[in-house]
Amino acid sequence: MLNLISDTQFRDFDNHFRHKLDQILDIPDLASLSQLMKLYACRSGKRLRPQLVIWTYLNASDRSESSAPEVVLDVATAWEIFHAFLLIHDDIVDGSDQRRNQPALHKQLQSLDSDSPRFGVNLGIVAGDLMYAATQRILSELQTDAESYRQLHRLFARVASLTGFGQAVDILQSHVPLKLCDVHTLLREYHWKTAAYTFEGPMLSGAILADLSDAARQAISEFALSIGQAYQIQNDLIDLLKPVSEGSDLVEGKRTLTLLLARSAQSSSEHDALDQTLSLIQNAPLEQALSLADRLRCQILQTPAVEQTIDIIRDLLRTSARVLQSRALPDSLRQSMRSILELMQQKYFTHDNPTSPV
Repeated sequence: MLNLISDTQFRDFDNHFRHKLDQILDIPDLASLSQLMKLYACRSGKRLRPQLVIWTYLNASDRSESSAPEVVLDVATAWEIFHAFLLIHDDIVDGSDQRRNQPALHKQLQSLDSDSPRFGVNLGIVAGDLMYAATQRILSELQTDAESYRQLHRLFARVASLTGFGQAVDILQSHVPLKLCDVHTLLREYHWKTAAYTFEGPMLSGAILADLSDAARQAISEFALSIGQAYQIQNDLIDLLKPVSEGSDLVEGKRTLTLLLARSAQSSSEHDALDQTLSLIQNAPLEQALSLADRLRCQILQTPAVEQTIDIIRDLLRTSARVLQSRALPDSLRQSMRSILELMQQKYFTHDNPTSPV
């Protein structure tokens, strides 16, 4: 877990987050649904997005504050609830029964109607919609000046749209033959689906609340998008380096950068064998699919694709580092951004032995 804020600041956010959920999701006529939704949203997680809102604000603010004001905690809460909305719908789209080693929300909701899968999925979709509505309600009730209010809403609308576009690309690409997939489209998906809402949106929210200049926000945006794309590529690489399981990318048929690079390094005959193996994985019984996927995983690890992927990650991280030269950034924020980049390189972006789990 990446700890960007102090334990006290984290507890302040967690208490605020739970209080807001109680306020918004306390629906007497839907007590069973609201209780399961609140428990789901409060499950332990990285809380990366709210941390980034609070961290950016505190480091960008010239008011020497040790704790975040209520409006900052509200915005941080909105991003975390938006994240919960996406996870709920993601699990339905992917057919995933587990989330953070516990049943996905739609699986839990089955219990409200004789363990009916269709009922759970239908109510899960509605629960996700309610989470999105909760995000909008929090943003609509923000107590801040008119200009910040307008900018925060514009930012959220843009990032939410990009995230939806990224989800659409992800689904569409999974049905496109691998030979027709390209790296450019995949990187754009990483930008839209992960980098924008995980890093850029939260960091820019903190910057808006701290009243940073347009130039400073532009630098923050470039930093966030570069590190966000690197984060998603690294996440896919970590999945490839681990033993195959039911939710692994190869088993799910997910198109990843390393997979595309591995295929591009092959001959035409090898292309056909790879494509056939991927097709077999998608249509085989689970035990056979796992065996085929693990064999393919080992083959990919023997290609230059892993090192090529690592090179792309390093290029993106170098882009993030170059942004730190911007004079538009407040000194305190620049130093903190440099520290977070170094911390993530040490704890997450580790490539000392790329053929073993990262």
